[in-house]
Amino acid sequence: MKKVFPILAAAMLLFCGCHSAEKVIYFQDIASGEALPTRAIEPLKLQNGDRVSIIVSSGATPEAAMRYNLVLAQQSVGTAGRGASQNYVSVYTIDENGDVDIPTLGRTRIAGLTRSEAAQKVQSIFRNGVLNDAVVTVSAYDQYVTVLGEVKSPGRVLITRDNMTLLDALGAVGDLTIQARRDRVLVMRQEGNETQSYYVDLRSKDIFNSPVFNLRQNDYIYVEPNQVRISQSTYNENSFRQVSTWVSVSSLLISLGILIFK
Repeated sequence: MKKVFPILAAAMLLFCGCHSAEKVIYFQDIASGEALPTRAIEPLKLQNGDRVSIIVSSGATPEAAMRYNLVLAQQSVGTAGRGASQNYVSVYTIDENGDVDIPTLGRTRIAGLTRSEAAQKVQSIFRNGVLNDAVVTVSAYDQYVTVLGEVKSPGRVLITRDNMTLLDALGAVGDLTIQARRDRVLVMRQEGNETQSYYVDLRSKDIFNSPVFNLRQNDYIYVEPNQVRISQSTYNENSFRQVSTWVSVSSLLISLGILIFK
């Protein structure tokens, strides 16, 4: 009979371990070597309120090109009396109509375009009789997503390239805590006059084909706490949970003992 109790204890630990693993392991349904349907990487499109720089350059007439660049300030670089001037280019803010007001060109709509598409559009306008060899570069500033809830370092995540995935953003905040629900990650996205909500299960390969796998600037990501974390919100509830758990375990052991020694 003495050998029975270690076996029962091991079985209980194995059951608890398997149950916990099902809750915390990512991508549980992916087989080795499996090809996964994945959303194509989508470059971010500029939105109303985004801040962008529009730099115009010219190989033949660089001085002429500089007239079209907004200069925020001029600073002396180097030792006193021998320093060179360094210009800081200002940025445009895309207005509520999706336009920026470019010197000489006037209002130009670039919202809804990628950075490269916006650069090509502005460049084509310049080359149509304004500056025939103009080269235009568009860069975006202060684009971010916000990650909240059960992650190690909640907050804003700056987008430093033309695309960011949901996994990139979660990795940037240090991943989910052990007390987070991996089966119910909420992504909220404003689309027109509505905010759409999408739930993602990180345990499943379906995440790679989710409409929010590729994030957009201003997306909000919320990671829900699991039941253990919720129960820890108050001392009494947590104490009750511990007591009830031990009562259940004790009852199970007593029942097993009665059956074995009967």
